[in-house]
Amino acid sequence: MDDKSNRRLLRSTFAVSIPTLLSRILGYLRDIIQAFFLGTGTGADAFTIAYIIPNLLRRLTAEGAMTSAFIPVFSKLKKEEKREKLWRFANVFFFDLTLVMAVLVVLGIVFSPLLVKVIAFGFKDIQGKMALTVFLTRIMFPYIFLVSLAALAMAILNSFHKFFVPALTPVLFNICIITAAALFAVRSKEPAVVFAVGVVAGGAAQLGFQIPFLWKKGMRFKPALSFKHPAVRRVVKLMIPGIFGAGIYQINFALSRMIASTLEEGSVSSLYYSSRVQEFTLGLFSIALSIALLPTFSDLVASKDYSGMKRTLSFSLRAVNFVTIPAMVGLFVLSRPIIHILYQRGHFNAESTAMTASCLLFFSFSLPFISGVKIISPAFYSLKDTKTPAIVAFFIMIIYISLSVVLMGPMRVGGIALALSITAFFNFIALFYLLEKKIGKVEKKKVTISAFKCVSAGIVMGFSVWAFFHSFSFYDMNFLNKVLFLAGTIFLGAAVYLVLSFVFNNEEMKAFRLILSRKKIKKIEGS
Repeated sequence: MDDKSNRRLLRSTFAVSIPTLLSRILGYLRDIIQAFFLGTGTGADAFTIAYIIPNLLRRLTAEGAMTSAFIPVFSKLKKEEKREKLWRFANVFFFDLTLVMAVLVVLGIVFSPLLVKVIAFGFKDIQGKMALTVFLTRIMFPYIFLVSLAALAMAILNSFHKFFVPALTPVLFNICIITAAALFAVRSKEPAVVFAVGVVAGGAAQLGFQIPFLWKKGMRFKPALSFKHPAVRRVVKLMIPGIFGAGIYQINFALSRMIASTLEEGSVSSLYYSSRVQEFTLGLFSIALSIALLPTFSDLVASKDYSGMKRTLSFSLRAVNFVTIPAMVGLFVLSRPIIHILYQRGHFNAESTAMTASCLLFFSFSLPFISGVKIISPAFYSLKDTKTPAIVAFFIMIIYISLSVVLMGPMRVGGIALALSITAFFNFIALFYLLEKKIGKVEKKKVTISAFKCVSAGIVMGFSVWAFFHSFSFYDMNFLNKVLFLAGTIFLGAAVYLVLSFVFNNEEMKAFRLILSRKKIKKIEGS
C-alpha cells in the first residue's frame, strides 16, 4: 500500500472520526444528564438492561453481521454489474430487511417479559424493577427496526467511500435523547421512560437523515420483495455465522450485564458508564478506521490484490497501536478522576464513582486488542468468510463466562470488566493467526517493533502523568479547577508521548502526517 493509498485510508478514517468526536461529546452530555436523573439506582439499571436488548440486536444484525456481509457483496456487484442491477439488489434488500425487522419488533414487544427474565434474572428480588425493565424494553424495541435500515443506508454509502454523512447520524441520535430529557425528564415521575422515548426518536432521525443522500446516489425505494434474489441470498448466507462472530464483544458485554445483575445494585449501570468512556476512546479512531477498512478491503479482494491487503492490514495495526496504547495507559492511571469529573453529580455519588472507576481501570487493558479485532475482522468479511470469526467467538464466549464466574467472587464487578479485557486479547491472537493462514504471512516484525516502541513511550508517559497528578490535591479543588487540572494532566501526557514518539518512533508519526502532506489539503473524502 503506497503513501497515496495510506493517505486516502486515513482521510476516510478522519471523515468518520470528526463527526464521531462530536457524537461522543454529545454522548457524554447525554450520559451526564442520564447520570444526574438516574444515577446508579433502580431506574438506571432498568434502562441499561432494557436498552441492551434492542441495542444488542442492532450490533449483531444491523451494524455487525448485516453490514459486514452486505458491503463485500455490494462492492463486487458495483465492479461487475450495471448500475440498474446494482440498485435493484439494494432496493430489494431494503424492503426485505424492512419486513424482517418489522416482524422482529412485534415478536420482541410480545416476548419482552421473557427476554428480560433471561437477561436480568437478578432483578426478580427487587420490587418493581423487573416490571419497569419490561416496560422500557417494549418502548425501545422499534429502535431496532429504524436503526437496522439506517445501518443499511450507511453500508451503501460507505461502499461508495462516503463516510462523513453516515458518521453524522449518531450525532442526531444523541441530540434527540438530550432534547427529550431536557424538556420532559424533570417533570416525569419515571425519567427512564423519557430516555427510552428519546432512543426511538433518535433511531428515526438516523434513518431519515440518510435517505436524501441515498436518493442522490441512485436508490429509488420502489417497494419490492425477493428473498430468492441471488445477491440477497449471498448476504444472508454470510450473515448467519456473522451474527455471532461480528458481535462477540457485544454478546460478551450483554452477558456481563446479565452476570452483574446478580451483584449489588449499581453494578449493571457501572459497567455501562465505564464502557461509555472506553467506547469514546475506541470511536475516535479504531472504530472509524474499521468502518473505512471494510470497503477498502472489499475493493482489494475484488481486484485480487492480496499483497495490498496485507500491507493495508500492517499499516492499520501500527496506526491503531500508536493511538490506543497511550489511551490505555491514560485510562489506567486516571480512571478515577476521569469518572469523578464526568459523572459525579446528582444521584451519581462517590460510591458510584468508585465502582465505575474500577470497571474503567480493568476495561483499559482491552483497548489495543479490541481495536486490533476491529481491524482484522473486516479482512475476514471482505474475503466472504464469516464462519471463522464465528467459531473463534464461540470459544471466546466460553472463556469469558468462565473467567467472569471466577473473577467476580474476589473482585466483584471489576472482575467482570477484567474478564472482558482478557478475552479481547485471546480473540485478537486467534483471529490474527487464522487470518495469516488464509492470506499468508503479514509483516509482523514492523508491527511488533512499533508496538514495543508505543508501549515503552506509554509507560514513560504513564509514570509522568501519575507523578504530576499526585503532586497536587485534586479532590480538594473546586470543579472548574479540577477540569482544568485534569485537562492539563492529559495534555502533559500527550505531549510526553508525542515527543518520545517523534524521537524513537518517527515512522508512525509520519503515517499521521500523511493526511497533511499535500500543500493544498482537499476536502475530506466522503464529506
